[in-house]
Amino acid sequence: MEKIRTNYEKWYSSDDYYWGTKPAGFCDELINLRPVSIAKKVLDIGCGEGKDAVYMAQKGYSVTAFDITKNGIEKAKKLAARNNVTVDAYVDDINTFQVNDTFDIIYSTGTVQYLFDENKYAFFEKIAKITNLNGIVYFNVFVEKPFLQLPPDWDIEEKMWKSGELFCFFSDWKILNINEVIFKDNSGGIPHFHCMDTIICEKVNQDYKF
Repeated sequence: MEKIRTNYEKWYSSDDYYWGTKPAGFCDELINLRPVSIAKKVLDIGCGEGKDAVYMAQKGYSVTAFDITKNGIEKAKKLAARNNVTVDAYVDDINTFQVNDTFDIIYSTGTVQYLFDENKYAFFEKIAKITNLNGIVYFNVFVEKPFLQLPPDWDIEEKMWKSGELFCFFSDWKILNINEVIFKDNSGGIPHFHCMDTIICEKVNQDYKF
């Protein structure tokens, strides 16, 4: 029997969409920063069931998206078809993913904490290589706070990051926004709190070396 690396494989198995089909608010923020008139290609890392990827495709972008869950990708393709758009969606792992293209917008939400420690450097080096000049990236990650309990729906391979750790990987980029917030959540049906670091930044040097 194939080992399940994430509980989301099970959670995405129902006909209902675990996170719903309404796009995250940050999508409009990215669109405002890089409208489709000047930015064409988008990469969604850890797309889940595809709600954000489909929304970006509806706005006119050419969207590539991957997730480690087979069920998530199947539902992303169904959601795209239902909305009469095309998303190049496939199964891949954030730790080892491969793409044969470069992108104007790269984003990932709720997925970076699945990076294994030994893969962090290589991952962000890859992000630098596949981001087009003046392209932007959006990442968020859950961070550890001693006064917050581990969320009840914390997944099998997730790992908390340190406060500010994400930002250090983009020290040579043009920072457009960084933020750390504590917020209440109800995922899994049990109220709890998360602390999350978020960064939006722009690649301004074509010869950028990580």
